[in-house]
Amino acid sequence: MPGRFTPSARTTGTLVAGALTVLALGLTGCSSFMPLIGAQPVQQNVAVTTPTPTATPELVFDSVFTDMGSIHPTLVIGTDLELQLDMWTEQKTHEWYTDSDKLFSFVISVFDKAVPAEAPFATKRRVFMSNISVTATTSTTNGASVSPFVLDTDPTLVTLDPEVLRSDKGLLITSPKGGFQLESNQIGQLSADTYGVILDFAMTISSESVAGTGGYSTQVVHLPVPVAIFPRA
Repeated sequence: MPGRFTPSARTTGTLVAGALTVLALGLTGCSSFMPLIGAQPVQQNVAVTTPTPTATPELVFDSVFTDMGSIHPTLVIGTDLELQLDMWTEQKTHEWYTDSDKLFSFVISVFDKAVPAEAPFATKRRVFMSNISVTATTSTTNGASVSPFVLDTDPTLVTLDPEVLRSDKGLLITSPKGGFQLESNQIGQLSADTYGVILDFAMTISSESVAGTGGYSTQVVHLPVPVAIFPRA
């Protein structure tokens, strides 16, 4: 993966802080940052669907994450602007049992496809994230549904990076100098008839219209991730 967030960085649980030096183009330091609470989005992109059981005996939930062990879905958030979610687990995904603790980690980055990947960062549009929420919703054979995991926070308050780049619009997530990583998020025990969980990643995003101009539009975007859950053999 381009930029500072690579698979090896995830498994070690550390970030390469040297790749995130402070920008001079309108970004303020940590001491002058005021968290952006209650941002008012001007648009909502919602694409959450609930998979239904199939006849497949081994996997009754539409879960690419379970098949692959990690996923890298993308979402277009503007003209030639692509948000990417990288999600993984250090457990075997077929051991996401109903009665066990289930851990997952993720990285969120945005890529400006309007310019080449190797283009100077000054030519790329700044994209900031002011809020991140992740909500788990279960699917069960009896039809009941609960939310065993809820995250809703300002990403600048929980980021692992001590030299994070930020402004009054939130955390910079434009690759390769920006991004957000959060590790070891835990989903606890679930009812015995749970066969799947949908993790809805919702992000408040402010995107620069033209690189260097400082004009932004704000929206809330959603990326759903279906994950199969298994009874312990």
